[in-house]
Amino acid sequence: MRNKLKSLLILGLFCLIGLTAYSADKFTLIKNKIDSAKVASFGVLITIESRIFDEIDSLAGQIILAKDGRYRAELGGDIYLNDGKTNWEYSAENNQATKRELLEGELSNNRLSFFKDLDSYYKSSIVKQDLVYKLIKLDNSDKALPDSMTVYLNNKTHQISKIEYYDLNEDLNSVYITEEYYEDVIKDNLFDLNLPDSVEIISLP
Repeated sequence: MRNKLKSLLILGLFCLIGLTAYSADKFTLIKNKIDSAKVASFGVLITIESRIFDEIDSLAGQIILAKDGRYRAELGGDIYLNDGKTNWEYSAENNQATKRELLEGELSNNRLSFFKDLDSYYKSSIVKQDLVYKLIKLDNSDKALPDSMTVYLNNKTHQISKIEYYDLNEDLNSVYITEEYYEDVIKDNLFDLNLPDSVEIISLP
């Protein structure tokens, strides 16, 4: 009888764990997946709607985020890169790059990698369960990030489909996630920077 009760208890625990996993908030599961990945890569299409000029600009590219804080973004020919030692920004239009060496132990002041740790920067609120979420910035003194964002989830998969926010010019930025990949190994060549020989490089303090 005791063994039977023990078996029922174990079965009940497994059922409870299964129900908890099944009923877990979809956005939480997505954030956990991104946070735990050694490398998360996203294909993106970004549109910017200008309220003043009544026009829409768009650019496509790829964003790569590593668990150790390194990142690489190629957007419309421009490159934003942190290789763990240096912050780089390259403008294809001007054929000009800026670099800033990071001090030992210093975190990058570019918040591109915040997406790997959303809960440290934003409080999430449900607008529509498993479909739409509102993110409010925790630290208003951090001007590098939008004050708020709206996140839309794919209703069929555990993926983010779109992120919307207003920038400092009050233009609406929409970031569509067109592809996503996850890797278990960080390949160092992901963060190699090959610039044209003719590029002008400016070192920042």
